[in-house]
Amino acid sequence: MRTLVMLKVPAGLIAAVLAVASLAPAAQAQNLAPGFAAKINVPFAFETAMGQHFAPGIYTISMNDEKTMLIRGGKTSGLVLTHLGDDSLSATKGKAVFTHYGDKYFLRAVWVAGNNGLFFGRSKAEHQLEVVAAKTPTAVELALLQTGR
Repeated sequence: MRTLVMLKVPAGLIAAVLAVASLAPAAQAQNLAPGFAAKINVPFAFETAMGQHFAPGIYTISMNDEKTMLIRGGKTSGLVLTHLGDDSLSATKGKAVFTHYGDKYFLRAVWVAGNNGLFFGRSKAEHQLEVVAAKTPTAVELALLQTGR
């Protein structure tokens, strides 16, 4: 016969561990908290992971909350889900990175000087192009024009 042993762990200790664990990504992205904004001039049409299409133009990108970024242009706007990159290197300059397949561009990541990158997932269209192209896409980097809060 087996005996089940239960350990009593104080609820306060569990809450403290969970609080510290939940703050780790937020501490790394603290400079990109809601209110962060940057402008970027994109000379080509592009698409986001959510399947939204954007024409060439000047866009303001801003953190809506810890997990979403708002892209706002003259005629189009949309939300994109983000995740903090595992990259231990931080960017020295702000930039947006797009993947390029033929005549299609997809927003891949945004870096702000002094921070890790914020990465975006792949849309169905990008995944299909990746399979059809059977090659690695090229990366196109554009400098952020202006950053602020």
